[in-house]
Amino acid sequence: MTTALASADRPASAADSAPSTSIGPRAAFAWRAVGVVVAVKLAVNLLFAGRYGWHRDELYYADAGRHLMLGYVDFPAVTPWLAALSRTVFGWSSLVGLRTVASLAGAGVILVTAAVARDLGGGRRAQLIAAIAVAPLVVGSNAMFQTVSFDQLGWALTIWATVGVLRRGTVHSWAWLGAAAGLAWNTKYTVVVLFAGLALGFVGTKAGRQRLRGQGPAIALAVLAIAALPNLWWQARHGWPSVDFFTSRGEVRDENPPLRFALELILIAGPAALLLWLSGLRALVRDAATRPLGVALVVVAPTCLLLGGKSYYAAPMVTGAFAAGGVAWERAMTRASTDRRGAGRWWIWPAVIAGTAALASPLILPVLPTSTMVDLGLTDMRDDYGAQLGWPEVAATVGAEWQSLPASARAETAIVAGSYGFAGAIERFGGSWDLPSPVSGHLTWRYWAPAPRTLAATRAIVVGLPEAFVARHCAAHRRIATVDNRWGVDNEERGAAIWSCSLPGTIGDLRPELVRHVPG
Repeated sequence: MTTALASADRPASAADSAPSTSIGPRAAFAWRAVGVVVAVKLAVNLLFAGRYGWHRDELYYADAGRHLMLGYVDFPAVTPWLAALSRTVFGWSSLVGLRTVASLAGAGVILVTAAVARDLGGGRRAQLIAAIAVAPLVVGSNAMFQTVSFDQLGWALTIWATVGVLRRGTVHSWAWLGAAAGLAWNTKYTVVVLFAGLALGFVGTKAGRQRLRGQGPAIALAVLAIAALPNLWWQARHGWPSVDFFTSRGEVRDENPPLRFALELILIAGPAALLLWLSGLRALVRDAATRPLGVALVVVAPTCLLLGGKSYYAAPMVTGAFAAGGVAWERAMTRASTDRRGAGRWWIWPAVIAGTAALASPLILPVLPTSTMVDLGLTDMRDDYGAQLGWPEVAATVGAEWQSLPASARAETAIVAGSYGFAGAIERFGGSWDLPSPVSGHLTWRYWAPAPRTLAATRAIVVGLPEAFVARHCAAHRRIATVDNRWGVDNEERGAAIWSCSLPGTIGDLRPELVRHVPG
């Protein structure tokens, strides 16, 4: 399977020093086989896209899509802009529309993973195996509209572009790597771990250093810088809030010890596919030509763990590992078939991966009715499910209190939300009670200016803030309700208090204190 890189693909300055490689010639893309995987994935996601309800993060991203900016406190701009696109295409209230956008991103991940396998020298079977292996990962991610879906696509495109650089090393391939990296940066900041791994892989290996010759790397960095500049300008203009946010999250490290991190990463990527992506990493590192990428992917998980990140931050690296694993599996089956051992058995592994994913489907996406899911206790196993319950009840409780006020009292009353989830629920479901837009200082909500009438209000209905805060900032207060959900699920919001508050000043005076308060 060893071939020389085509000299026509080499940069002129490195024609005599390009590394030898076992990357095989590019086969045709397996559109029909991979297309079936994509079609099944989209059908499954869209069939259950409306179940369980809005996740707190989906409420937040949808609100961010109504306030388009070049940056946000805890994520870059791509996800809110896609939320705005969904609103334009599907309407303001369409949860299915939002999740359709996420599902399309997952379809792109499958296609790109198969393309990586093809560019690593894989044929139709390698591409199909890679596509099937990555499908459960994206099906689970795309069950909700979150940054993770687009983050996975950004990583996959960056890995694909890296393979292009390793195959060809042309200025054009380096420019594509810069563009892919720029898209990934504007999707989720955790991609810097992949960037650091690629830097180590290129600098620390012979093949990588050979590819660093010429103008290509400088062009890639220039393209990345241009793509990142708007976001960096926003960060600088607002005092680098994302840096403050990520450096102050010590509890994430405490909640993710090494064993839990490793087990969760295996579960996210799929236990049945563990050997496939480990064999893919091994193949990438062993091949001198692909070693820069192999080193980059190998160091991702340890780096995320060391920095105190969550396991799913590292999960997108398996797109490249699955692609390489598919190629290794195809070659192993080819060798086995030549001596009549294992002939025709190439399909066993992808069948096992698909079968185990089907068995685990209640934990991957909302296939079960809400009542059944709650009765089985799946909210204890996947807290994302619990985070989708109870938001209409929050708005209804606040709405009942709002409607009980005389019109004159409503004119001088605002609604204050302690978190983006409560704020998003009131914004999303408050129309039936004619609720005004809430005020919140949580994360990026602090940058969205309330209406002048709201800032002048001297009374408030306060949702989800602790009594210590309310007692300190209200001239008088009383607890009027407690947040609950009809399923009785103990999510993060259940048990929070709703207060009636008379202010010594105005909401405008209170707002700086809301910004300084960190939800517990």
